[in-house]
Amino acid sequence: MPARPLASAQLILPSGASAESRERSGITAALARLLTEGGERHDADALVEASELLGAKISADAGWESLVVGATLPAGRLAGILELIAEIVLAPRLPAREIERVKALRLAAIDQAHASPRARASEALIAAIYDPSAAYSRPAGGTRESVAAIDRTALLERHDQMLAAGRPTIVIAGELDPAATIRAVQESPLAALTGGSASASGKADAASSASGERDGAPHLLLLDRPGSVQSELRIGRIGRSRLDPLFHAALVHSEILGGLFGSRLNRVLREEKGYTYGAAAGFEFRRGRGPFTARTAVESSVTADALTEARTQLGSLATDPATEEELAAARRYLRGTFPLRFGTPAAVAGAVVALVANDLAVDELDRFQASVDAVPPRAVGQVAEELAAEQERIVVVGDAASIAAPLRDAGFEVEVRSEPAKGES
Repeated sequence: MPARPLASAQLILPSGASAESRERSGITAALARLLTEGGERHDADALVEASELLGAKISADAGWESLVVGATLPAGRLAGILELIAEIVLAPRLPAREIERVKALRLAAIDQAHASPRARASEALIAAIYDPSAAYSRPAGGTRESVAAIDRTALLERHDQMLAAGRPTIVIAGELDPAATIRAVQESPLAALTGGSASASGKADAASSASGERDGAPHLLLLDRPGSVQSELRIGRIGRSRLDPLFHAALVHSEILGGLFGSRLNRVLREEKGYTYGAAAGFEFRRGRGPFTARTAVESSVTADALTEARTQLGSLATDPATEEELAAARRYLRGTFPLRFGTPAAVAGAVVALVANDLAVDELDRFQASVDAVPPRAVGQVAEELAAEQERIVVVGDAASIAAPLRDAGFEVEVRSEPAKGES
């Protein structure tokens, strides 16, 4: 990247939350947070000092498909940061006190999410879409039970699994001499990261069979929050993989349906009906089939009407094809915003990291705008039809005393569930 004096180095370990068992969920995220607590030669404070002397700050983050350790720094100091990254990845310190601190932070975040109607609605919807055995059915950060069970032995086991879970990849972006950069990597301790042949894949995206499609009225899970003056509405289905040949068509579909400000869902619920300040819907793309979700919040008095209208709009592209104006607006937005993602070496490296994690070719980025332009109307219709064929899940968080009866009158089969007390699952 000419004229970019800063460089970004990102090391990808090819295993993430999708490879975890239910009992160990959240352990990859915990390991990522703990890597920056030091390695064999540097404790946490010494690591910070060593990286700051290089003009860098090392970070680590875990996703569904990988764990990434990286830093941005002046390009001429790349060799030094490669050594520090290798140190914490090959032999992390994992101090007991920091393990307990990271666990406490995650448990506090779980409590915070539990107290938020928005977070509770989204979490309950995901749990309803996927089978309980599927990794995608639970938060990537883990559950209260799985986080509480994390200990140093389990973290070291997960660390060993990750080093053996496939070939690591390093992505480096900036104004660099390619041959010198490759030589710096080969001469660094990172050369010891040869990886292995173990599979990193898990049962990530199994559709739920616990409460399958029912005859008659659509089933709705109502999480009761007595006294709430608003209702959080969520509608979802199992979606598509990032590897899906119709990926670009699905992007266009999502913008038309619930992405753009003038999308069908937002236009009707916000502009025409005045039910909400905003409504959105779209796919969350992962290596496995991620979820498709629609989300909004409305006053309790219009819960049933808003939900009925939302379902109508979500199914509209399967019966009322996208117009040329809608297709043009979606393509224009996707093309126009695409270059904004690549202003810095860190952004470029991050985009390539996502491709590597999903086993996609780097030239996928070069083809993006042309691929969006080439999406035919029939492909958007196919995405809509196949989505409509998936099992629908509906979750509402609100005051059951005031909204359950109107929802039943609107034709929904309502299952009311009281929110558990703090600490219960």
